Amino acid sequence: MKRILITGAEGFVAEYLYQELKDSYETEGCYFIKKQLPYKSRFLDATNYAEVEKTVTENPFDCIFHLAGQSSAKVAKENFYDTYRINILGALNFAEAITKANLKTRFIFISTSDVYGIPKYLPVDEKHPVSPLNAYSDSKRMAEDILKKYAEKNLNLVIARSFNHTGKNQTANFFIPSVIEQVKKAKDKDVIFTGNLLLSRDLSDVRDVVSAYKSLIDIEGGIYNVSSEKPVLLKEIVEYIIKKSQKKITAEKNPDLVRKGEPKEFYGSSVLLRRKIGWKRKYSIFDTIDWMMKDE
Repeated sequence: MKRILITGAEGFVAEYLYQELKDSYETEGCYFIKKQLPYKSRFLDATNYAEVEKTVTENPFDCIFHLAGQSSAKVAKENFYDTYRINILGALNFAEAITKANLKTRFIFISTSDVYGIPKYLPVDEKHPVSPLNAYSDSKRMAEDILKKYAEKNLNLVIARSFNHTGKNQTANFFIPSVIEQVKKAKDKDVIFTGNLLLSRDLSDVRDVVSAYKSLIDIEGGIYNVSSEKPVLLKEIVEYIIKKSQKKITAEKNPDLVRKGEPKEFYGSSVLLRRKIGWKRKYSIFDTIDWMMKDE
């Protein structure tokens, strides 16, 4: 049975990835912020090369999913330094340790569709030029560039450029959890606050996304989009959440929540991934919202 390591095991996506992998692979996790996990795990500071090297070489893994990092554009805006330091140095340390030890470990780097920036055409495929708009996406783009250099030194690399995804336990730093949290706390005739709702976005269920990630263990090396391929107007999302709550609530735009220069429409193509492994999603974003709004 192949041995898998998930970095950033304390994070939102990692818990679902473990559930997806556990029956097929011997799966371990490593975390920076201590968290009680239902499987074998350890502390790891991905920015500490000595710790990474020991983890990678002591008992080599067949595959490493690198989810560890700073994942919020909002947080990145407030803290450039740590965003660049964590997201770049973590990836660099793993690449160096794996290649230095001449290991065949597959390294799956979870990047972001944000590296594409303003779309020049739609849907956005893997050949679309990259032009990051913020520190978060720029740090991911820089990490990608470094990893590609290591791939030239035989790093067994896959890069996943994931479009927006959500699900239970995602923090309110992200759009849909923020709206759901506000609506659940609101009373009739209350007002909730959002950014610009006249934007269309590519939104997936985290359970579909980790299903795609699992397929990357044995796929041909390269870059793969993970996307729903279907844009949804954010206004429709908010209206659906309010309707489902059965409360009389209105939504107002808060200028502080509006990101400047954002594209009006942004969605991706997963044709390459579907062609390679036949992946397709099971859930619509409205299925996902129904699941997220259940109390159990």
